[in-house]
Amino acid sequence: MKLENHYSTLYTLWGRENTNDVFISDIARELCCSDRHAKSVLKQMINKNWINWEPSVGRGKPSKLTCLVKPTEIEEQKVQKWIQDGDINRAIRWMESQTGLETSFINWLEGELQWTPSYRNQGGMDVLSYPYYRPIRSLVPSQITTRHEGHLAEHIYNRLIYFDNHHYTFHAELAHHWEPLENGRVWRFYLRKNIFFHDGSPLTSNTIVENILLWKTEDIPDWKRRMIEEIVDMETPTSTIITLFLNKPNMLFPHIFTDSKSMIIPVNRYKKDKKTFRTHPIGSGPYQITIHEKGHLVLESFSQYFGYRPALDKVVLYTIPKPYTASRRQVHFRIVDKQSTKVNKLDWFRPEMGGVYLVINHNKEGIHTHPEFSKMLSLAINRIDLFQEHPHHQVWFPDSFFDKDLGPLRQIPDIEKAKEWFRRNGYNGATITLSSTCLEHEAYFGYELEALRTYFKEFGIRLKTKVIDIHDLKKDEHLKNTDLIITGVALGENPLVSMLNTLTSKKSFISNTLPTYAKVQLDALISTVEQSPNINSTYENLRNIECFLLDNYYVILLYQRKVHINVEADEKLQGIEINQYNRLNYKKLWFKS
Repeated sequence: MKLENHYSTLYTLWGRENTNDVFISDIARELCCSDRHAKSVLKQMINKNWINWEPSVGRGKPSKLTCLVKPTEIEEQKVQKWIQDGDINRAIRWMESQTGLETSFINWLEGELQWTPSYRNQGGMDVLSYPYYRPIRSLVPSQITTRHEGHLAEHIYNRLIYFDNHHYTFHAELAHHWEPLENGRVWRFYLRKNIFFHDGSPLTSNTIVENILLWKTEDIPDWKRRMIEEIVDMETPTSTIITLFLNKPNMLFPHIFTDSKSMIIPVNRYKKDKKTFRTHPIGSGPYQITIHEKGHLVLESFSQYFGYRPALDKVVLYTIPKPYTASRRQVHFRIVDKQSTKVNKLDWFRPEMGGVYLVINHNKEGIHTHPEFSKMLSLAINRIDLFQEHPHHQVWFPDSFFDKDLGPLRQIPDIEKAKEWFRRNGYNGATITLSSTCLEHEAYFGYELEALRTYFKEFGIRLKTKVIDIHDLKKDEHLKNTDLIITGVALGENPLVSMLNTLTSKKSFISNTLPTYAKVQLDALISTVEQSPNINSTYENLRNIECFLLDNYYVILLYQRKVHINVEADEKLQGIEINQYNRLNYKKLWFKS
């Protein structure tokens, strides 16, 4: 510590320029020591690569001193060692005391995960520690917005069943069996026995009824509300059986239980204190939140979990400032420490189903509602020039949100035709308002806003850009003041449910920006999806909706992200699996000691 204080003194006096002429006697005076001891201090700093020191040749001449690092960087190196040694609490306390952190340190923190095996942990637990900078708005399933929230929810809650999109099949979760009766007009689900929530209360068939009734009162996508409204009666003959009676046959009905927003909660506990439940939720999943306070969140394995108990006992998250760097073209996780003898390197390359898109707000009057405007806007956009070298992501330009095997995007540019149309129709000098959706952790389309604003100057169009919280933008007072919206969607594990959510939710800005006649047509097309007799025809009908939106330029698709996930991990760490949120699945991890 004393050496660090000495360096801070030198840096304050001589570290603001690249190289300084300094006499050893000056250093000795400032450090309150002899010339001999000052030389010893300088030697220690040289060995730590903190300074360059070029002694003078001859008497009466100054030496050359160059400070190579900032004092804060030295502090951060010390904190890096604490984290690598598993002393996370000490590191958290230090970070909370700082007014700012170096960008390089934040970048290092962001990818650094620390696994402390049980045999090295005084508590005898396997612990995974890692940093996060995304604030948590809510962990109530129906209110989850960000990937980070969704990732945590996957470990806290359970669904009734889940859907395997690769094989088009449902799989058991809370329910171990289910069956359609009367050609799908009646559905019966059989729950596992002895399921408990984290607070010890039982999860029974009545719990499922309470959750369905709760969904009716919440802000949910229209398709899901229509499905729920088809229920005319619910019976719970035993604590593990629930029978749902519909007003008509519906073979797609089980999909309402596979949505991440349909995870099952103890409704009475939630209603009793909704505010607390947002940060300290109760589920039935393999992990429960034991600590959630500023800068610190702890998940611990749930001893009464009905499934396989995870080998990872505890997950410790600690807050860091948001990274300042723009580039996020790779997701990187590093789980290596000083005792690692061999490191495995794993890579995943995959498209991120969904996409970033523009919509025209046809429910606001203005020059942007001209029948040809949306088409010409799409023809004007050279997506490859604008987004191929995106600083944040690798991108590509498919013709679908959900089908990665379809060809390239049909909305190809014709820039000269668009320029001529805008000129001929009097758009030269026009001002059009473009709003970007924003999440609470300031995730918005900043690069896209600037790129489009600059790009459309060539067309004589001034884009007035705004950034509005996604929860506020859907409100009439904000929506009626914007002409165009740029937003995006990432589809979940069940693309069918995700697409229906996207098509009917106010927060995706498709259904609530369409002209009235197009909204009627969209609703009719969604009805054909809901009435599909099997999953194959369901996806065919869903594709018809996409074609309708793309052919009429009601959705102007800009790009889809391609994700590269890189993991460096100690070879003893097993069960490494990346989930739909591009994060590690805690439930599968274990350490081969």
